Amino acid sequence: MYLMKKILLLASCSALLVVGGAVANANSFENNSLPLSKIGQARVVQEVQFTTGKILEVKDNMVVVKGERGIVAALLNDETYLLNGKNGKAKKLSSFKVGKEVTVYHSPKMTRSIPAQTQAYAIILGDNDVKQGKFFVVDQVTPSENGEYVSVMDSSHSLIATVDKKAYRHYSQIKAGDKLLVWYDMMTMSLPARTNAQKVVVLPQN
Repeated sequence: MYLMKKILLLASCSALLVVGGAVANANSFENNSLPLSKIGQARVVQEVQFTTGKILEVKDNMVVVKGERGIVAALLNDETYLLNGKNGKAKKLSSFKVGKEVTVYHSPKMTRSIPAQTQAYAIILGDNDVKQGKFFVVDQVTPSENGEYVSVMDSSHSLIATVDKKAYRHYSQIKAGDKLLVWYDMMTMSLPARTNAQKVVVLPQN
């Protein structure tokens, strides 16, 4: 009788362990699935970051900027856009002088050196206000049903801009992968935010 009770007790414990393991695995899967989703979103959102501040130093392949989050050394290459924020026209490096206000659009990957170094996608000359164009890498383009505008989503999936012929004459030719300067003054508080572009300049392929 004692042996039978012991066998039944062991069997019950085994069943509880199996069920408990299944529940633990299910919970583990559920808990892991959410962070994975968040990680994926974070990766997209951080694809292009920006730093606004004043130039501290300019070299042949580097512009050092003191921004709101510290000092960043923006590395330049043949793919880096140097632009006037008022009209989107290309500028020479010589126009970027110490003390000038700039916005640097750069990679989220940064060295641990002091100052931190990162690859610059674009450096926009001028105060970062509504009069300055914002660097925008197109990820998705959705034409309207009537064809009178397109909605373009940036590569960070944080902003959707409506572009019509007033903003850019050839709006229907905008495609994924294009790099733009977009002027706008208001946006919604939604995620992603939405705005109506007042002006768009499609940047040439470097």
